[in-house]
Amino acid sequence: MKALIVLFITGILALFAGLGGNRRMINFVVIFGTIAALGLTLLDLAVGDTTGLNEQFSLMIHFDRNALAFSATTLATLLLLLGLSTWGLRGLHATLGDNYGLLLFSACGALIMYSFTNVVMLFLGIEILSIPLYVLAGSRRDDLASNEAALKYFLMGSFATGILLFGIALLYGGSGSFDVKEISMAISDGRHSAGMLHTGILLVMVGLGFKVSAAPFHFWAPDVYTGSPNLVTAFMATIVKTAGFAAFFFLFQKGFLGAIGFWSVPLAALAALTMTLANVTAIWQQNFKRMMAYSSISHAGYLLLGILAADSDGSGGAILLYTFTYSIATICAFAIYMVVSEPNNDGGFSAFNGLSKKEPVLAAVMAIAMLSLAGIPPTAGFFGKYFLFAEATEKYPWLVVLAVINSAISIYYYFKIIIAMYFSREENAYTVERSGIVRWVALAGVAVIALLTIFPGEIYKLIQ
Repeated sequence: MKALIVLFITGILALFAGLGGNRRMINFVVIFGTIAALGLTLLDLAVGDTTGLNEQFSLMIHFDRNALAFSATTLATLLLLLGLSTWGLRGLHATLGDNYGLLLFSACGALIMYSFTNVVMLFLGIEILSIPLYVLAGSRRDDLASNEAALKYFLMGSFATGILLFGIALLYGGSGSFDVKEISMAISDGRHSAGMLHTGILLVMVGLGFKVSAAPFHFWAPDVYTGSPNLVTAFMATIVKTAGFAAFFFLFQKGFLGAIGFWSVPLAALAALTMTLANVTAIWQQNFKRMMAYSSISHAGYLLLGILAADSDGSGGAILLYTFTYSIATICAFAIYMVVSEPNNDGGFSAFNGLSKKEPVLAAVMAIAMLSLAGIPPTAGFFGKYFLFAEATEKYPWLVVLAVINSAISIYYYFKIIIAMYFSREENAYTVERSGIVRWVALAGVAVIALLTIFPGEIYKLIQ
């Protein structure tokens, strides 16, 4: 709760600091506020403090250990993105504070999605997360692709919100409460209208499926990811994805677990379709951001395995570890992509040709990120997939086998980047911007990947 308040105040201060136009002051306020929020979260996580301000709002939100763990990883991810933003937002002047404020307010929505105890707060968290991103996606007003991304994201987000609200209304009609625990008790005790409640669960599943870009509700993601500014795309692919799956998991574990026999079948079909469709489609992509969009969709398919294993003790920890490793690797990948593609206006794989000869450090970072996303041992991404698949193996062995096959398919398109950097005969004549901050962010990301590779169990054990 403390971190949420600090992050919100930081967003307000960023807006006011933006009026002065002092870039250094804005950067200081934003980064210091995020560090303070992360420090408070880690302190609460270390001492096990889930009381205090929580008691006043416990009927709507409560920062228990699970919420604190997801909040800490999200704030760490946000800190890397803010470091990257000094390059990603370098062309902004009058609207710099506005952009920072919108990013921080969106992150506030993510923190609410980790801590909701009432489905109304889940809805508010999703909207607080999404509405700033509708604006940020279209922040390049003179770019037609950015305008298209904003419009598509807004329209699809609006439809998803409507479906989610219909589902929430039916949940109330079927159980008589918006409270997650009350809904769970109504299911366990048989005090519910099965038809209405089951329909509500399906509609909520569809609404959240849109938010996490699970197939067949994924069709907005490739265009939105491609048209949005690079920094915003990285934010969508990391923090938004983590928040969506954490909320998905907590709702189905704490609220709908008693009805798992009903919703597990359609969710398993959703997972199988998502990972297969995304990986097969990603093979044919020639644009880096579009490939990363389908990569994000495929990872959504894998993460659905964690929700299917919601009755397992370690499923929450597996989702936490997976989303964190995926987020850090994605940020590293986008950091290198930004300094390679933006100066040359080339979003294709050819922009990486011969990068190992010009910038061996950046090429090594990109290679590690791609290997981690592909789940190649002994990278952190391998351990993320291992823990996640292990939780689902007992009940869904066929789905785990399909996930392993799809992981093998993904190696093909991830290695396109590595081949271009190290084995391409064509040496690219493009300029590579020597941005110090991007280099430091990339190296910090690799350091985190290394720590997660050595100590994956420490993150996994945060949620039990």
